[in-house]
Amino acid sequence: MSSTKALVYLALLPVIGACTAVVEGDGKGTETEPVPPVQMPGQTPNGITCNGSEVLIPKRLVRLTFNQQVNALSSLFGAPLGETISGDFEIGAANQRTFPPLANPREGTVITGSQWQVGDNIAQTVGKYVHDNFAAVTSCSDSPTPECAQGFLTGLAQRAYRRPLSEAETGRLLGVYSAVTADGGTVQEGVQYGVYAVLESPWFLYRTEFGAGGAVEGPLLGHEQANLISFFLTDAPPDQALLDAGANGGLSTAEGIKAEVTRLLATDAAKLNLQSAMFAYFQLAGLGSVVIDPAKTPEFDDTLRYSMMREAELFINGALWNGPLADMLTSRRSTINASLATIYGIAFPPPGAVVDAEGYAPVELPENRGGLLMMPGFLTTKSRPDHASVVGRGLAVNAALLCAQNPIFPENLADAIAAVNAMQAGLSEREKANARATTNPCAGCHTSFDPYGIALENYDIIGRFRTMDPEGRPIDASVTLPPNAGGQSVPNAVEMAKTLAAGDAFATCMTKNLISFALAEGGGDIESCATKTVAENFAATDRTFSDLVKVIAASNVFQLRTAGGTAP
Repeated sequence: MSSTKALVYLALLPVIGACTAVVEGDGKGTETEPVPPVQMPGQTPNGITCNGSEVLIPKRLVRLTFNQQVNALSSLFGAPLGETISGDFEIGAANQRTFPPLANPREGTVITGSQWQVGDNIAQTVGKYVHDNFAAVTSCSDSPTPECAQGFLTGLAQRAYRRPLSEAETGRLLGVYSAVTADGGTVQEGVQYGVYAVLESPWFLYRTEFGAGGAVEGPLLGHEQANLISFFLTDAPPDQALLDAGANGGLSTAEGIKAEVTRLLATDAAKLNLQSAMFAYFQLAGLGSVVIDPAKTPEFDDTLRYSMMREAELFINGALWNGPLADMLTSRRSTINASLATIYGIAFPPPGAVVDAEGYAPVELPENRGGLLMMPGFLTTKSRPDHASVVGRGLAVNAALLCAQNPIFPENLADAIAAVNAMQAGLSEREKANARATTNPCAGCHTSFDPYGIALENYDIIGRFRTMDPEGRPIDASVTLPPNAGGQSVPNAVEMAKTLAAGDAFATCMTKNLISFALAEGGGDIESCATKTVAENFAATDRTFSDLVKVIAASNVFQLRTAGGTAP
């Protein structure tokens, strides 16, 4: 396909004039920042003080991630083509995604020059695929009529844009086809360029959240709601049932929305997407690159690395769908193999257990375990190459479970911190933590997260339980939790996890972050009225992960938008 001719034909399609993401002539993306709503003090329905409004997000365009584009192509042309595109363009496996989706450095909220080139190459590849497999893809036979070819293109565009086409859009798209055939191209080439044009269109690459008008606050249109819900739950375009619900007013009430969400949550696509999201949220993909010194821990090899990753996947899959959200922190049910049984110090397989084809079987873990925090995979990703890291583990708990802002390492104090560390050489981890709590420049920060790491000190570099540190000193894992975690005293990590699971901070943090994931970018903070109102509504349910998803999908922060900004 000639790039020059392709650009000429594509010029027949419109560009978007008012959007939050535009591509300028230098190929670099720029973003129009809408004016955010004023964050005045407010109250939740139950009278709890909060910040701002329940409606945080302005009218906007949201770009599809590359994974979402591939899923859209799979729905349009079949899974085999989607898998080929994913592999050829290194889109990445589901468990390699980031949280939220647009946080990936390869993604971003705007399309840059390099991203445009990837998308352009994908569009050209698919266009060529349709040309080479014309009869099978279009059902128009090898000697197609113009009417059949044009009917295929308009039907494709409607499915690709995930909404009905206007007459003007239909005319412009068929104009691409006509320009190719008028220039001597075959019907097949006209369709090839038409497919290319559809997949380069902003209506394919973005989804809208404009509602009745970008300049006024209000709800989204039915097809916009269907797109928003589907990409949140499945990372893929809406199916026909969801589009029909949007078109027929079925998404205009909380009950209608929850009914569709319940239907979708029963699908494999939604389960895989949300499980992968939680895997990314807890940064478990880091197991693939974590470095552990073989001189210190020769047991850690790629086989054990994969086993840890697989256990974490299976645990998340079970915890999300088979109990309350708190099970993520407290459940002792897991699925392990013989290698992990050695780490846990238990017999394998347990009596009566059925071992699957991969060598994994369900187990009840020892009483010194509870939830994701005490799993070898999570603990190993937060270790240093040669020792378990109190600071690394503490920071992970602080951010992931409590949504507290971890401090940025003060580079200007690096020498002073190095001097403190040198003075602490030979001390136990508790003695080091006590010193950090009372010594500048460390005292101002470490007291807010070190206690979580000290509570996890009973677990070595790869998560084996221990009662003595490497120097043979007894480990005391008792701590007083920081105020934002409730301030209680707990004797060990198991009780810490139970305390965190029972408190409101964990549920509120998960609410805040799942809202951010649902919106693809930005969702307020834990003090926002959006987060606190959703958290209150979640507290009135059975508090399962599915309940949280449904409450978010029916919430004002998800369904309503403030007035958008204007493009410069």
